[in-house]
Amino acid sequence: MYPIDIIGIGQGREDLTQKHLDLIRECDVLVGGKRHLEMFDCPDKQKITVKADMNSVVEAIKDKINRHKIVVLASGDPLFYGIGSTLTRYFDKQYLTVHSNISSIAAAFAAIKEPWHDAKIISLHDKQKAFFSFGSLACEQKVAFLTNPQMNPQYIAAGLMKYDLYDFRFCVIEKLGDKDEEKITWIDNIDQVKNHTFLQPNIVILKKQEQENNHVSHETHIGMDDFAFKHSNGLITKSEIRSITLSKLKLTRKDHVLWDIGAGSGSVGIEASLQIPLGRVYAVEKHPGRICDIAHNIKKLNCSNVQIINTAFPEGMEELTRPDRIFIGGGGQSLEQIITVSAGKLAAFGIIVVNTVLLQNMEIALRLLKEKNFDPDVVQVQVSRSKTMPFGDRLEALNPVWIISGSKPETR
Repeated sequence: MYPIDIIGIGQGREDLTQKHLDLIRECDVLVGGKRHLEMFDCPDKQKITVKADMNSVVEAIKDKINRHKIVVLASGDPLFYGIGSTLTRYFDKQYLTVHSNISSIAAAFAAIKEPWHDAKIISLHDKQKAFFSFGSLACEQKVAFLTNPQMNPQYIAAGLMKYDLYDFRFCVIEKLGDKDEEKITWIDNIDQVKNHTFLQPNIVILKKQEQENNHVSHETHIGMDDFAFKHSNGLITKSEIRSITLSKLKLTRKDHVLWDIGAGSGSVGIEASLQIPLGRVYAVEKHPGRICDIAHNIKKLNCSNVQIINTAFPEGMEELTRPDRIFIGGGGQSLEQIITVSAGKLAAFGIIVVNTVLLQNMEIALRLLKEKNFDPDVVQVQVSRSKTMPFGDRLEALNPVWIISGSKPETR
């Protein structure tokens, strides 16, 4: 059985080395998209054209791998949203040799002469990105999109405007690598993107514009009034409960990492971020409609260390930094799974805090934390606020809240 050589073409044939060209010349079967195969005049070779149906391509490769030398041609870098990533799911990696090259994103940032080690990369080719939440970009400084004809620059601009994210410079790079048609367009006002027409393929890069007054215009503190946060239908951890919750989280280091699961309006995570300026808060919220509130509050309070994760926990948590603290303010019927996964992700001696108004969820939280040797503590908080009446004041009670907290024992 011969190994499969997967060769990244980079931005064009001129990016190929002599080694790459030798492998292509010596192979028996050449696999690639129509555009890739047309780059090489090889009438003596069998050719497999990559189309939408990858299963047929994989089966054709499997049929030939025992008797023929196979080269697969890939755009840019094979493992950067490329065919190389797909083939690693179908073939044992010991039979794959990947030849990396310049990715389209690397070439795009080189074209605009900007570093990209700090950029967030998003491929809109991925079908899972069909419901991408642009509100999650509120705290990003630099973003790059691999677009497609449907999810194009106009689609991206509309998504940004939906969440009031007007503070990005908008760059479109058309026909990257084409000496005759490559074009770079910078647009400062996102609303103007709709007035432009762009050639495919293109890449969109967003760069946060410098703010003249990058500060909060009012004082911030723990337990800020509820009206300081934008929230929907009262979905906010009330000021008094928030203060006690933060005390239970014990944010004793300025570089703690906190996961705020079921973030709602983001009030707990945002106030926590003020205590851990060198750390990171991940605000995890599954409802797309609430992402706008979190993004608004982050921007209003200038919390650069809060990142929005629009997903249903625990999806997408694998790549996040291991947390020192976890706050669970939502969960509903999924609370048992959320606590179980959270306990496994939490760093040793880390703290979990669970807020709930349901007796059943209080019992679930206590039971699970005890089973995992967290030695949990529980307090029930009842808050009443004064309310003015015609001839005096009365107290109006808020819903009582159970706050369950525990520390993770040392992992052995």
